[in-house]
Amino acid sequence: MTPVLLLTDGYIANGSEPWKIKSINDMPSITHRQVKGGDPEKWLPYNRDAKTLAREWAIPGTKGFEHRVGGLEKNKTTGNVSHDPENHEYMTKIRAEKVQRVQNSIPNLKADFNEEGDLLVIGWGGTYGSLHSATKTLSAEGYKIGHAHFNYINPFPKNTTELFSKFKKIIICELNNGQLKFMLNATFPEFKYAQFNKIQGLPFGVSELTQKFKSLIK
Repeated sequence: MTPVLLLTDGYIANGSEPWKIKSINDMPSITHRQVKGGDPEKWLPYNRDAKTLAREWAIPGTKGFEHRVGGLEKNKTTGNVSHDPENHEYMTKIRAEKVQRVQNSIPNLKADFNEEGDLLVIGWGGTYGSLHSATKTLSAEGYKIGHAHFNYINPFPKNTTELFSKFKKIIICELNNGQLKFMLNATFPEFKYAQFNKIQGLPFGVSELTQKFKSLIK
């Protein structure tokens, strides 16, 4: 019941290794809050679930449950078109809160190799392999370094602040000009972030990553 954007990058698009796509039958079921019956006179299309803030949907045209659909903002309970300023403020905040509550359904962020230490390597998308390999190499050499890869950006995992606080330094590695760093700065401004960016249409090399990480730790 919440909009989802899947972020990917050129490295994944240009990769040569295939992977198997799961069958829908092997994936978790998606259950909608859909009207199955009841008294149409008591139904309000904009009532929300107390936990998720998701609305109960009636398929347009369902007998007795006809209601207005479309892009115009609606009243917070009746679903009628509303131009009321206070209702607009409420609806803006409740939509943002609904997205934020997705945190309750996504896994915590984990650091591979070391859960605390001198340096936390941050990445997302197709940089995983290079970052994971470089961190693994340095960890095997005795460096207190961890690697955390974001699969969820908005909202961020609930424990992001807790994990970041366990490392002395944090570096964000991206094959762009720093979009993730921009978001982390805005959401978690209490931390300082080093950057390693590459915008050459080429992936990170493990050797260049290990050299960068060593210089930060030292």
